[in-house]
Amino acid sequence: MGDAIRRKIRDARDEMVEALYPIIGRTVIRAVSEAIRDLARAVDAQMRASLSPQTLWRRLKARIKGVPSAEVALREALPFQVNEVFLIHRETGLLLRHISCDPEASPDSDLISGMLTAIRDFAQDAFGRGQEGELNAIQYGERRIMIEAARHAYLAVVVDGIEPPGFRAEMRERIIDIEHAYEKTLRNYDGDPMPLAPAEASLRSLLTAGQPRALSPAQKCVMTGMLSLVVICLAMFCLSGRWVWQVMHRIPTPLPVAVEPTFTAIPPSTPTATLSPTPTVPPSPTPTLTPTPAATASATPTPVIGLMLGNVWIRTEPAAASPRLGLILEQGQSVEILAVFGDWCQVRWAPQAQVEVVGWVPVKWVGTIDPIPAQIITPMPGS
Repeated sequence: MGDAIRRKIRDARDEMVEALYPIIGRTVIRAVSEAIRDLARAVDAQMRASLSPQTLWRRLKARIKGVPSAEVALREALPFQVNEVFLIHRETGLLLRHISCDPEASPDSDLISGMLTAIRDFAQDAFGRGQEGELNAIQYGERRIMIEAARHAYLAVVVDGIEPPGFRAEMRERIIDIEHAYEKTLRNYDGDPMPLAPAEASLRSLLTAGQPRALSPAQKCVMTGMLSLVVICLAMFCLSGRWVWQVMHRIPTPLPVAVEPTFTAIPPSTPTATLSPTPTVPPSPTPTLTPTPAATASATPTPVIGLMLGNVWIRTEPAAASPRLGLILEQGQSVEILAVFGDWCQVRWAPQAQVEVVGWVPVKWVGTIDPIPAQIITPMPGS
């Protein structure tokens, strides 16, 4: 049975291929498609999970260019490089221009151009069979020779890897431009390549065709705007954070306030004249003055100490519209209560043993352990 199948395949190979292609061909195509999709998904998942600067930059550049990030990563995973560029005269097979990515490499370019021309002619004679067609590529291992021909000359580009989309079209544009610019020289070529020297700049651009292209001016403007916006947002965030930190950790700086001492006038003592009675009236009675003893000073009252129940501004007058002294009494601060006027309380505070500060705060923010003495309470008018 096995020998019969082998003989059938040997004798009727085309028939076997046509019979098996609908099954094997579709299976191979499906397997290759699934493998490529799995590769793209794996690359995309790896890019999304990575936070390296290179990955973030690649993702941002892909968004700006409108290309999926997985496609950019796949393109980078399949490198492409142009090694040699040959411009060859089609009729004679002579080398017109040769450009290499390695300046130190010195291959026998004339021999290569002659061999390429011979190979093209052989392929045309052996396989053309009177039909229109050209040899457009030669594969040697991982290296390929891509060929684009015009009427009088053709390009042979030696590349490594898989060419990006549009590379062959760019080769075609280069050879057509050279054909139009130097048509007279190419039609009557006499073996002198010097008139074609200006074409080297156009051919040299093919060496960098496989590299990532720079951003366009519009894309650069978008990139600059986005980076500027990010920098401005970061600067505003830092400034607002610093302001919030200063507000939350503000230490009130006491301002020296001149406090005029209040004195209570004590009325002076008034002497009272007292007559001493005598049984007899002397000719010249002399009155004797007996002074009334002076009033004894009362003991100094104990200061009333309060405790702040919150952070409150100190004001100059017992009113919410009065100016502030520029100080904040923080919660838990101990103060001395001097007077109570309606809903306001006059307190005294000596921060860090400096000049004493006297001002008014709402009485609801001052707590006391003992009741406030009546002598320091001044009721509001009309109460």
